[in-house]
Amino acid sequence: MSSDQPALLLRGGAVFDSDARTFCAGVDVLCAGGRISAVRAGTAIPNGADVLDCRGMWVLPGLIDCHVHITSAGEPNEMTNARGEPLAIRAWKAAGYARRTLNSGITTVRDLGAAEHLNIQLANGIESGLIQGPRVLAAGMGVTMTGGHGHGFIAREADGPDEVRKGVREQLRAGAKAVKLFASGGVMTPGVDPRSPSFTEDEMRAGVEEAHKAFRVVAAHAQATEGIKNAIRAGVDSIEHGVWLDDEALELMCERGTYLVPTLTAPHHIYHGGLAAGIPPYMVEKARQVLEDHIASYRAALKAGVRVAMGTDQGTPLNRPGDNAQEVVRMAEHGLAPAAAILAATAWAADLLRLQGECGRIKEGLAADLLVLRGDPIEGIGNLSKPEDFNAVVKAGRIVAGQAAERRTYEPA
Repeated sequence: MSSDQPALLLRGGAVFDSDARTFCAGVDVLCAGGRISAVRAGTAIPNGADVLDCRGMWVLPGLIDCHVHITSAGEPNEMTNARGEPLAIRAWKAAGYARRTLNSGITTVRDLGAAEHLNIQLANGIESGLIQGPRVLAAGMGVTMTGGHGHGFIAREADGPDEVRKGVREQLRAGAKAVKLFASGGVMTPGVDPRSPSFTEDEMRAGVEEAHKAFRVVAAHAQATEGIKNAIRAGVDSIEHGVWLDDEALELMCERGTYLVPTLTAPHHIYHGGLAAGIPPYMVEKARQVLEDHIASYRAALKAGVRVAMGTDQGTPLNRPGDNAQEVVRMAEHGLAPAAAILAATAWAADLLRLQGECGRIKEGLAADLLVLRGDPIEGIGNLSKPEDFNAVVKAGRIVAGQAAERRTYEPA
């Protein structure tokens, strides 16, 4: 952020209180130096500050998506397309996807796999100000068993604890701020079964230990029941997908505080888009196998009290950058109260990513990443998924998208 950037005052909106799980009307939010410096009614306007009238509007923290592949477009045949394009072309496209994601109110993402570490380079470009996009915690490439899910595309193959350990170290050397391990098969890789576990518990534990030594959060792609339990016992921080959760897995997750990032959107689009959208038949068939059980496991996790955080798996077929908030809507449709769904995409997501001291709540000292809506998201959770109706998206105290950015409806004090 430029040192001469003026302060920004969001005047009189209904501000989301993460602790109370509700909105408090008539509150001012002052942003200065990229941070939130005041959250109270009647805040004095600093000289030269921009003022955005938020009366009659709803102010939330910027949304957090804990599972994306932001360098991917979400085309029906995404893997084939990406493999055939030069790295430079993919990089230019990724810059556009990052901007589209930010414009939709997503101010932080965790990217869980990209070929050639493109996600790490994208994260560096955003952080340096070269391109615009959300804060990106990039895992580089995932680590999978030989022939496992993601191999040859977004994951490096490894067998045995020592090789898994080395694979994680390679991602850390490349600059990864998160780590992803593959605990089971999945939908998008041909020739693997999502019901089959992959890494053993010992292999998983080696990867987790190496990541935690470097203070990195570990995500496990885990759909198969035994793969899920191997990952939980090995100490991962989050289970991604969690398609076949049994009672033992749920109990383990509650005991250990393991998060579930359900990614309900991914199989939904693959199954419902289907062959007519050009999605390969093997993906459609596997999505059919997982869809109902996936939703049932998510509901069981909510009933059991498992911690949840929002993640889309954006980049899978028809799961496009900028449409991320549809996952929040699905989480609410399948059992999470609207206020809790907002928390899953803000405070709880920040807690999972160990960013609670940086973002995810509207509190003094945290990053001034904010979303100003024209419609109440508790009364209508779908308001989160309508960027065309947003009044403002704010990142680091600067209005970067929304109607206020387009029309400059805010004025200097």
